[in-house]
Amino acid sequence: MTVLSTKGVGTRAAGLRGAVCLFWLLLVFRLGAAGFTLDVPSPSMDRWMYPFNFEPATRPVAPTFASFDPRFDTRDAQFLLGWDTSARVSTHRGPRNYLVRRARLTLTITADKAFVYDPTYDSFRTYLTNQPGYLPDTDPGRPVELYGAAFRKGFTGPTFTENSSYGPLGPIAGGNISIGTRNVYPVMFGTDGEPLDVSNNVGQHNEAWTDAPFEARPWAVGRTLNAVAGELVPEGSKFTFDIDLADPLVVAYLQRALDGGWLPLVVDSLSPAVQITPGGTGGGGVGNYPQWSTRKNLLYDAPRLEIEGAVVTEVDTDQDGLPDDWERFWFGDLSATADGDPDGDGRINRDELVAGTDPTDKASALRVLASTFGADGTAVLRFTIAPSRRYRIEVSEGLAAWNEAAGRLSYPEPGVAEWSEQDGAAGPRQRGAAFFRIVVVE
Repeated sequence: MTVLSTKGVGTRAAGLRGAVCLFWLLLVFRLGAAGFTLDVPSPSMDRWMYPFNFEPATRPVAPTFASFDPRFDTRDAQFLLGWDTSARVSTHRGPRNYLVRRARLTLTITADKAFVYDPTYDSFRTYLTNQPGYLPDTDPGRPVELYGAAFRKGFTGPTFTENSSYGPLGPIAGGNISIGTRNVYPVMFGTDGEPLDVSNNVGQHNEAWTDAPFEARPWAVGRTLNAVAGELVPEGSKFTFDIDLADPLVVAYLQRALDGGWLPLVVDSLSPAVQITPGGTGGGGVGNYPQWSTRKNLLYDAPRLEIEGAVVTEVDTDQDGLPDDWERFWFGDLSATADGDPDGDGRINRDELVAGTDPTDKASALRVLASTFGADGTAVLRFTIAPSRRYRIEVSEGLAAWNEAAGRLSYPEPGVAEWSEQDGAAGPRQRGAAFFRIVVVE
């Protein structure tokens, strides 16, 4: 094993295992032996996720809008999309072996000039639900956002169909119709690395929903070339959602989806629907929000998914310790060597392979960003992470023997992990010098 040290904190790399087959696609366009382009002009399923959608399997249009009626999820009407990739992409090869270069969703607008184009993310503070910290929105409109999907009541991506139950619904006159109960919901990753429901991130004044407002990091914001920011969006406009591949947790979601053969995504918006009448009740209404073509629409294009990437196998024809597919993905040929460091970041290609980092980008490397001792004598480490990797922190008093250190991992910002030592000692800990290293675990 190779041990890399940075300011007394080392990193150890483990080997890469697992055989992978090549991708086979509908409308295949192959990019050499290692690369693939998945281009699917229609999803395997799509569903307008709205409490009162009584024809889920046949709807040609899926509006996305917000309700500030306290009985509903704020992101009230959502658009669920799912792709079965198992017939086109080899599955169960291990998530880390799916490398992704680009992932894009394209949707088509069906209503003419129904909403204002906003290509920028709006903070939760710009919504009136956030009191007393409300800040006026500085630009017109609300963005359309893309997230991953998570499931309740035992559903999974493949088992939730266009006719599956939306979730529990209370009576229309009740105080809570559907808030926080839908069986499929949009997610970002929280600081614990787990999926976090963003359906009500801007806050709700409802006893059934007590979480404080929080910023939601969309995986993509929809953008179009058919309108200028602040203008009404014309019918037939194409919106593209380029998924944020700078966030390792988002990339890991895509890798797990390709490994399992099913990719679910959710599109929603906080564009307002007029649903509140005096007294807080109402039977619905018309607002300024997007309406999207579904796969059942005969007049407009269906949702389109494009993913470019590669699958890494163990084939190593030049026997240099680097899989051929990995070399071709990053370098275009087999000229790289295991001991080479083309980006000059101090990490050789063999270690970048194991760490899951980009060997052509100096900024992409497993490295310690900060290492401190708290007031109680316990250590805190911040370090960069990569998609689909697990990490173990080890400690040594004198660099001779290493033991696993007890602690807690959190993810305070995209691409960064923070490990806080939890040694169980009562009161402040007295210690001399201590060395820590980060181990990439297979």
